[in-house]
Amino acid sequence: MKITLYFTIFCLALGSCKLSTDNATQPSEQFFEYDAIDYYQTNVDDIEVIGAYRNRSKSELDSFKSGIILRNIPDSISDLAFIDKLEAVGFKKSIVDESLFQSIDTIFMEKSCSGKVEYACSHFYRDVLIFKKGTKVIGTAKICFSCKAHQIKGTKAHTSLFGQDGDYKTLEKILEPLTKE
Repeated sequence: MKITLYFTIFCLALGSCKLSTDNATQPSEQFFEYDAIDYYQTNVDDIEVIGAYRNRSKSELDSFKSGIILRNIPDSISDLAFIDKLEAVGFKKSIVDESLFQSIDTIFMEKSCSGKVEYACSHFYRDVLIFKKGTKVIGTAKICFSCKAHQIKGTKAHTSLFGQDGDYKTLEKILEPLTKE
């Protein structure tokens, strides 16, 4: 009975999201104005993540890996030193093709939603997007596709409703070919 109730609530909340269309009261705002996106992804398994967390006080790299995947690294948009270490802890870098930007723009924008769906699980941020304008990093987005969680830095837009209405699944499909390169 509980499962049926939770499933019904989940479906109703998921179906109630939409792009903001009333520009007079709530303009849709893009999270970032960018001209390049670097995508970092790791296939680290849960046991490896837990091992890095347990060993975070033993090794600087394990501490960093734990901070990226489980905690709040970076803690602000000015904290960009982490980018240089991503590949050292097992993240693979890909460049997102410009032909995908329009699809990505529809995901990384303010939206309105009458209900917010949240998941209760441990967030393992295995996907990191670095948004750039010229050579300057203007935004970061850490994504946990399994828990539907995110940490987005560098925008003044409201990001709390990011990923609603199937956007996590859409973003995952957009990025999927890059994980196979």
